[in-house]
Amino acid sequence: MRKTVAVMVAGLIMAAAPAASAEPVKLSGDAAVKYQRKTADGDPTASGAIYTLKLMSEAELGDGWSLYARLGAQSVTAPTLADFNIAPEVYGESKKSVVAIDQFGLNYKTDKLTYKLGRQDAGVGTTTLLYHRADSKIGKKVFVDGLSVAGTVGIVDIAALAAREDNPAGSYKNNVYAVRAGINPVENFNWGVTLGRFRGETESTNHWAVDGTYKFGKSSLTAEYTKASSSTANKAYAVVLSYDFDDKTSASVTGFRVEEFGSMGGQSEYDANNRGIHYAITRKLRENAGLELVFKDQKTISGGQKNTSFEATVSYSF
Repeated sequence: MRKTVAVMVAGLIMAAAPAASAEPVKLSGDAAVKYQRKTADGDPTASGAIYTLKLMSEAELGDGWSLYARLGAQSVTAPTLADFNIAPEVYGESKKSVVAIDQFGLNYKTDKLTYKLGRQDAGVGTTTLLYHRADSKIGKKVFVDGLSVAGTVGIVDIAALAAREDNPAGSYKNNVYAVRAGINPVENFNWGVTLGRFRGETESTNHWAVDGTYKFGKSSLTAEYTKASSSTANKAYAVVLSYDFDDKTSASVTGFRVEEFGSMGGQSEYDANNRGIHYAITRKLRENAGLELVFKDQKTISGGQKNTSFEATVSYSF
């Protein structure tokens, strides 16, 4: 626990340093403690605690321009649960704590669009069914370098990405290109189309997806289906049903199936070559604090190996 506190204090000092030399600088972040337990047929059970701190600073340059940087810190009791890269050439399989400035770059904001150029997290598809390098990742060699755009053009919702993966030395220098356009043809309903291309050093694939979201009362239903140009095992889908009990508590159930080559580089939000159901409950504990419970019940498509994950997270944002 001492090491965890030391990591977080170091993060606070490093992130606050720019505020003394540049104004105005916006500083925000979140701290979280998570317990996770993972099982898989044929493998030992992994369980333990994960302590995470993320600090984001943004320095305004004027006329919609700003610089951003994020400091990420994490300490785990079991390396196999880490959100940082435990590959031997990055942090290594025995590493339990990391601190790094892991996102940085330039923002440009207009009334309708936001552009981000630099190292960043990335998601493709309404449910990130096609591709996801999540913001929950920590440290080096887990994000992408490139340009993303999000906002509206007229009545069309636009999200676009052109980036290269920040992979370990010696790994493939993969590139990701995608654009989604969505509209609201009627009230409470949005549908969209995504086109993408994943270009690797040895093979490239084209991807398309369609999605729709319908809101009714306190509920919403989102469905997404995608197909790749690979000749086999090239499809994926996700269906998400969510319900808001009140302004503090909500729940969701997600059914999915992602074939081996159905996503971009096998990097969907949902595990490649798996099908199953995810259950989630979130509860707002106070203004800036929350609790999230997630249970993932999955099986591999080829082989039928059962694997599960239970996560309980308490987080505080500031």
